Amino acid sequence: MDYGALGLSLLLSLVLAFILTRLKLSPIIAYLIGGILASTYLGVNFNSPEFSLITSLALNLLAFEIGTGFDLTKARELFTRAIFVALAELTLILIISYYTGLYILHLGSVGSTFLVLASIDTSTSIIYKLTEGKTIRDKDLLIAVASIEDIEVFFIYSVIVALGGNFSFIKITTVIIEVVVASMILYVFARFLFQRVLFSPSKVEDESIIILLPIALVFIFSYISSITGVPTTLTMILAGIAFSSVSGSEKVIKTIAPVREFALIFFFLAVGGLLKINESLIGFFVVSLLIISIKYFSFSTASWLTGTNFVQSYTNGIYMIPLSEFGIIVTLDALEEGVNVYTVYLISITVVIASSIIATVLVPRIQKISTFISEIYSRSRILPQLDSAIIWFNRTVIRQITPFSKSEITRASLRLIVLILLPFAIFPLFHRLSSFIPSDLGFLFYTIFVVESVIASLLLYNFSLSSMRIYYIIVGEIFIRIQKVKSRSFKEFWRGILDFAGIGSIFFLILSSLFYLFLEMSSLLAYDPPLISFPIQLVSLVIIVIYISRRDFKKISKFSMYSRRKPSYKKVIKITSIAIQRYKKESDNNKEKEKILGIIHIRVK
Repeated sequence: MDYGALGLSLLLSLVLAFILTRLKLSPIIAYLIGGILASTYLGVNFNSPEFSLITSLALNLLAFEIGTGFDLTKARELFTRAIFVALAELTLILIISYYTGLYILHLGSVGSTFLVLASIDTSTSIIYKLTEGKTIRDKDLLIAVASIEDIEVFFIYSVIVALGGNFSFIKITTVIIEVVVASMILYVFARFLFQRVLFSPSKVEDESIIILLPIALVFIFSYISSITGVPTTLTMILAGIAFSSVSGSEKVIKTIAPVREFALIFFFLAVGGLLKINESLIGFFVVSLLIISIKYFSFSTASWLTGTNFVQSYTNGIYMIPLSEFGIIVTLDALEEGVNVYTVYLISITVVIASSIIATVLVPRIQKISTFISEIYSRSRILPQLDSAIIWFNRTVIRQITPFSKSEITRASLRLIVLILLPFAIFPLFHRLSSFIPSDLGFLFYTIFVVESVIASLLLYNFSLSSMRIYYIIVGEIFIRIQKVKSRSFKEFWRGILDFAGIGSIFFLILSSLFYLFLEMSSLLAYDPPLISFPIQLVSLVIIVIYISRRDFKKISKFSMYSRRKPSYKKVIKITSIAIQRYKKESDNNKEKEKILGIIHIRVK
């Protein structure tokens, strides 16, 4: 090893880090740039075996600390709201990033999925730094969503790696069950180990013992993860969550912080060392700007749709711009597992650099940005009305939805999930069957292609029908409650949005059908010729939209539902009796409260 070149590389990184911190930029950028310059011009390889122990320790300690920082008791207060925001954001990012990777960047199904992972996770630590000392109304919500994003990324990643890049419906179900069961066993074991076997860190005074404890745990659980098959990063998060319940865990994390920071410096130098300076780097930065825009738009829109006002939502989105280094971690780990996502890995590196720079530049100017968004909001005619309509929908419709509607929406949603997964199971199966057909029976291949297209059309029809079922249930709930609103203009505005008998329903039908069409075509075109599949699917789309838009729907209960079957009388009676019992119970509780308040009032007098 050339220690002179190594020393010069570290000195260069130190100077860059000092300059960037003076400019209020993240020092991570300096280490990444230092790694790029060291590998390109000084010949220092930070990915050599000499540094592998340090970089591995950095990844595992970071994941372990994330687990300890995920405080379930604090997140519980905002859990319902945060989970809705995180899921809505995940849905938007999944749609936009997946199709961008598939059709624009041509990354394939696995690469596009990893692009989604690189677009989701906001850096929790950077949020802490950016919001430190600032009065932000939704600060707790931002941190709760970022924590949920960590869990989302690592869980989805663990499933993908376990699948090895091969999508199969049965295998996906099996892997999810295995990951969930193994994760639960790991968590229970970690809780038992920390609370019953190990000593309490709060009783230890020597710092060397406190430093050695998490390092030893990291390597122990790394070995356990190799036995259970659960990826190391997810194992460390579960171990960290279990360790957070131990007395003195905060003391351990605080003491180990310098060791973690030291290891992370070499990790980011190693990451930068894999990125070479060339002409393609500009293209990666352009893609990174696209991913950052997707992240900002997705979180802001998800926050807005779940009840936060427009200006606050799109202002809070600035804090969620700095994407986490976990995109680098999961793609690097996937490369080691044999999954070919090198392009996404390079994009992840540039995303971390670009998002950190943009966030650190915009956050000090957050007040000006908020004022600019407010001006756009005030000048618009539609945004204030739409804003009040969304807030009313979340406060009135979602929170007071009837049990029958909730049950039907749950069933239809589960059906949609199954329909989304089916193309990735059915079409590969047909492809395997076609491999057994002799080459002299070529006409059978075209028969299979036509059969696959027909099946795809049936799946599209069922998906569109289930989507419209959910649409009409929600619309029915809205129309029940809109009658109680006194504002005539507000009623007219909602009718204009929905346009119950015309454009509104057709627009939603076309949108949901196109979404599923693009999804199943990505799997269908991987095996079938476009000249056969594409025309059939386009014709099917037109027929399905026309047929469903003209299909009658009957009145059920007090709202309209997209169904030809009425619920059984037993089911209606059961749901009604449950609702009456709940109302009676709430009424009795209110009477008891009134009596207590009356007694207190008399005593005060």
